[in-house]
Parts: sequence; structure tokens; C-alpha cells
Amino acid sequence: MDSKELLEKFEVKELDEVKVFTEDEEFTGTVLPSKENTLTIKMKSGYNIGISSDRIKKIEKIGEIEEGTAKEEKKIIKVEGLPEISILNTGGTIASRVDYRTGAVSPAMEQEKLVTNIPELMEIANIETKNISEIFSEDMNFSHYKMIAEAIEKEIKENNPKGIIIGHGTDTMHYTAAALSFMLENLNIPVIMVGSQRSSDRGSSDASMNLICAAEFISKTDFSGVALCMHEHSADDNCVILPGCKSRKMHSSRRDAFKAVNDIPIARINFESRKIEYLKENYRRKEQGKNLVLKTDLEEKVALIKIHPNISEKTIEFYEKQGFKGIVLEGTGLGHAPIGSKGKSAEENKKNFEAIKKLAEKSVVIMTSQAFFGRINMNVYSTGKDLMHAGVIPAEDMIPETAFIKLAWLLGNYSPEEAKKLIGKNLRGEITERSNSKGFELD
Repeated sequence: MDSKELLEKFEVKELDEVKVFTEDEEFTGTVLPSKENTLTIKMKSGYNIGISSDRIKKIEKIGEIEEGTAKEEKKIIKVEGLPEISILNTGGTIASRVDYRTGAVSPAMEQEKLVTNIPELMEIANIETKNISEIFSEDMNFSHYKMIAEAIEKEIKENNPKGIIIGHGTDTMHYTAAALSFMLENLNIPVIMVGSQRSSDRGSSDASMNLICAAEFISKTDFSGVALCMHEHSADDNCVILPGCKSRKMHSSRRDAFKAVNDIPIARINFESRKIEYLKENYRRKEQGKNLVLKTDLEEKVALIKIHPNISEKTIEFYEKQGFKGIVLEGTGLGHAPIGSKGKSAEENKKNFEAIKKLAEKSVVIMTSQAFFGRINMNVYSTGKDLMHAGVIPAEDMIPETAFIKLAWLLGNYSPEEAKKLIGKNLRGEITERSNSKGFELD
């Protein structure tokens, strides 16, 4: 008996809430469109589960989801004396909800609902909300970074908030954080990127906690600049404020997916007590008299190339022939590429070296490492020295994604000669003078 026949037999339909009984298990959830021999239900945890039709002994209807049912609308409440915080949402999982007909997640939650569903926010601050886009972060490009930066500038000029929360998809949130860090020169308030690994209408969502902790931090801090606020652990205990240019997504699905790389979090917020513990003493603080300067130009012809075994000079030559103005090499180890002149592959490796050298003559080429932790040191081995002699510039301890964004920003706002001088200088906390050993601790 297939799933359709099963539903007819037990007089249930799609969107009904049901209990499904097998020989030795019981499942509760909402019936979703199902394959021929598998019944799919969405459980209260937010996860979908498929149950083979031949295992099902009984289906019991316990309720149903009615489309278009009117619900009492809650309103955002403002309280005199509370700080003003703006939430600018760009889409992504944090502002998404599950379509119970398909089981898919889509970026479509209204901003007012996002806030009123989390009443604790209105106890922390007076919240202004705006939707500036509805897009998953993997679909973003450079034009979206400019749009977000301009929306931040407008919000500061018109409403003068104590801080701004940017709701954002997690997949490329660290790219956006880096872009905003460079674009928003002399930023004198906290701009906190907040995402969630699970949509706001799921029981396991991390959206509420991340938003509450970000709002608590903004309301009490003297920090200025761009940072991220996400779970510190998979449990709902703490959130951490992570540096905008030194953090990345390190796990595809865990709620504590984001970690600081070659650095430590700025602060920790305990969700239960709302206590803020600063982990860094030298974070950037607000300063009187600083006026925001927007530098939003990004050079489009910049690429990030991952060095790998068997890479061909043709890959490198492609970017030179296409007129790319900046290249970030994600090299191996301390900043290496296969250019060695010994062994069976000597001839191929020599071609790689000549291609990199030719590319560096026409564009700005910098070296990062695939080993995210640690820093580039191209003076240790002859490979690194040869690459530097060919014109490749070491990127210190920048993570590849930040280096990619920084190079695009430098080439968008400065000459190539100036970009070469500035790429190795710390402008927004993207480079640390000495890598912190604690920046390698992943738990």
C-alpha cells in the first residue's frame, strides 16, 4: 500500500497533524507531500522524517493546520527610556518560516512578526525593523554589500540608533561582515550580524537567543564596529560576539557553527543571566567626533583560487587572460603552491610558477593558507621565497574569505600600488600582530 492509499484508509490528508504507529515506534507530526512508498511528516522539532509505508500499522488524526486562519496580530511596543536598536533584515533562515505544504524553508517572515514573536526584545530596547531584502546569503553578490552599507548609513542618519542588528543568512555571513567592516569607515556604533541555523518557527531554532543576546550586547556595550552574534555552544547557554573580519562558518548545521579564527571572541553573553563578560580588552570602542565615511566600491575582477595537487598552469592563465585585477591564492601550509623544480612533475610545476609570475606582473596577487589557523610565513621554505620573488604578497594571518573581500575593496577604492602596500596592514582587525593560541580552540 502506497502513502496515498494509507492516507485514504485512515481518513487523513496533507497538513493534518497525526500520530503514526509502526510495530515498535510512534511519531507525531504534520503530513507533508510524500513519495509513493514513504509517508513524510514534519515533527515538532522542525525536522522531516520519512516512514516506509509497509511499516505503518495505524495513523491517527489529532488536528490540522488551516491555511488562512486569522491570528491575533501583536504589535511592537516602545518604552520611554530604553535604547533604540534597529533591525535591518536581509533574509536567510533567521527571517524564514517553514512552508508546511512542501517542508521547505523560505525567507518570508515579516519583520514585525519576527520581533513580536520574541517579546524579550521589547524589554531590552525600542526596536525599529526594516526589510531591506529577502534573499538567502548564498545568492548575494557585491551589489548586496553596497545596499546593506547604504541602508546602515541611512538608518544612522535618520534614526541615530544605539546599534544596528543585521539579520542575515549564515552561509556567507562572514563575507558580508568583512565587506561591511571595510565599507563602513569610522563606524561609531555596533553593527551586529545575526543569523540562525534553524528557522524562527522551529522549536530548535537559535534565532530568538541570538537576537536577544545581540540586543543585550548593543544596549550595554561601548563597542563600535562590525561583529557577529551566534551560539557559543550547541546548548542554549551563551552567545559570543565574534570579530567581523576574523570569523567564519566552521560547521554546516550546528548552532555554534561560527568560530573566531586566529583570534578570540570579543565578549560572551549568558542567555539566562544576560551578563556580559568581555574576553578581549583591546576591542574598538566608541569615540566622540567620529563621522561615518562610506567606501562601498568593490572591484569585480577579483578571484579566490584554491591551490590543490595537480593544478594546471591553464587555471592560473585563465585569470591573467581574462584581465583579473586581483587574485587571492589559498595556498598550502605556510603559503605554498606546486612550483618546485625537482622530481617527475618538475616541468608542470615550472609552468605553474611562470603563470603565477606573469599574473603577478599584471595584477595584485596575495597568498593565504588553507590551514585557517596560524599565519603565512613565506620565508621558511624556498617555495615561499620564490613566490615572493615572483611578486606574490603574503597576507599574514587573514582568512581567505576576508582577504578576498579586502583585496576587492582595496582595488575598488585605491590604486594597485596603494593596494599592494595596504594589503598587509591591519585596517579593521583583519590582521593580528601575533596570533593568539586560544584562537585555535574549537569545542
